[in-house]
Amino acid sequence: MSEHSLRYVDNGSFFTRIDALSKLVWVVLVIVITFQLQGNLARAMMLGVLILITILLARVSLRTVWQSAPIILIMGTLLFVVNLFITPSTSFIHVAGLTLGQQGFERGLELFLRITVMVLASFIFIWTTDIRDLMTGLVRIGMPYRYAFAIFLALRFLPIVQQEVDAVKAAHAIRGRASHSPIRHRIRLWQRYMFTVIVNSLRKAESTALAIESRGFGAYPDRTYIKSFRWTLTGILLILLFIAFSAWLILWERNLLPF
Repeated sequence: MSEHSLRYVDNGSFFTRIDALSKLVWVVLVIVITFQLQGNLARAMMLGVLILITILLARVSLRTVWQSAPIILIMGTLLFVVNLFITPSTSFIHVAGLTLGQQGFERGLELFLRITVMVLASFIFIWTTDIRDLMTGLVRIGMPYRYAFAIFLALRFLPIVQQEVDAVKAAHAIRGRASHSPIRHRIRLWQRYMFTVIVNSLRKAESTALAIESRGFGAYPDRTYIKSFRWTLTGILLILLFIAFSAWLILWERNLLPF
């Protein structure tokens, strides 16, 4: 995993030219619409549209998508596996030579698709959005700049934390063949990774807080920015097109279309 998998890259794509607030509204719409869908086929279609957006409109490299795939898929996969065992089923299906409860399989697939769609939409936002533009946009719509700066810092630290994890993993790998060790040993290694990363993150957060205070952050009710925020026509177009697609998808899966 590389630190670049959680970092904004200005590749000049259609999505990078859209203003940050329009993309934030789009992500919220994706999450809301995904919870309104009733069938797994419609959720899979939504996921397919997001994959096409990632490759064609956001032009995110396949290498970056591959490096981020464990983060995107892990939560949905865990929920899918857990529901296979805990959801009561009255009928069974055969998948790849395995006998699985039908209701558990469908419930697990539903949660997998919902979580994956939400995480992928969030990743598209991170990959294509300069967080400084997001901060100025949030201030523009009335959010106090202290809160906007807190969101800026949280997103700014994401690639740094990921880089920290990579450094700790590399340090452990030098001392032994950690990647080929048994699963129990890998779980212990991840416990050590998390402890080291949390301690280092707290130390960096304290240093950042001291640096901000020493520069007089928050001393004035307003502050200025180098770049001003502006809504873009492509952002509004993205929101309208997505609303139209979502309306069509909801009507289609409920058989309410006249044709």
